Amino acid sequence: MSRRRRKQQSQVVVDNGDSRTTSFLVTSGVISVVIIIFISMASDYKIGPAEGEIIPNIGGDVYENGEWSDFDLHSMFDRGWAEGEDGKWIYIQVLDTDCPYCYNEADEMSDRYASYGTKADFLSVVVELDITGHDSSKAEISAFKDKTNFGTDDNDGDGCNSGRNNCASRDGGVHNWQYVDDLNGDSMRSWEVSGTPFHIILKPNGEVAWNQAQSGTGQSIDDALAVFLGD
Repeated sequence: MSRRRRKQQSQVVVDNGDSRTTSFLVTSGVISVVIIIFISMASDYKIGPAEGEIIPNIGGDVYENGEWSDFDLHSMFDRGWAEGEDGKWIYIQVLDTDCPYCYNEADEMSDRYASYGTKADFLSVVVELDITGHDSSKAEISAFKDKTNFGTDDNDGDGCNSGRNNCASRDGGVHNWQYVDDLNGDSMRSWEVSGTPFHIILKPNGEVAWNQAQSGTGQSIDDALAVFLGD
């Protein structure tokens, strides 16, 4: 009986060894497949702000419908989208609510939304330029978007447009799209934005279709929108 027990115990050890070997081979195979898939996917695109690249992600807080919530740009992308398919494009405006050019562009943004709001998700990313008088806040961002009272029109440093105007006095209507608080300037660094307003058009999968720094000299944003989103 004792010899039989020893033989059975020895057999158990051998079986466990075979199981570990099999598990190792299976695990190694899975890891190899994952690595191959990752390399294949990585070779299909590059992260960057240039046309043809997947735009770098930004996070933070987004304001819409009177509330602030968490934001993640890449969560908006349709990874399975392919050229020629229907899909929602993304139009990004980078602005500073104290920038006079951005303040004056507010009505143009309203017109663009009226023309292309059903074909693209509009996104206004608010930054703060390192210029005297450019001191924004969530309150100023929401007032600029909703066209509500914030500051005065007395050029006293309180309000939008470097404190020259009440945010409610800007041209155009209420902007019925998302505004992102990027006052820390993540987008300016990762997207290589040197000034505002700045415009980018993304394909549904997050690929940059048009970048103002790259194509803006020979083509206006309105011409670009007509090319990519027009009938």
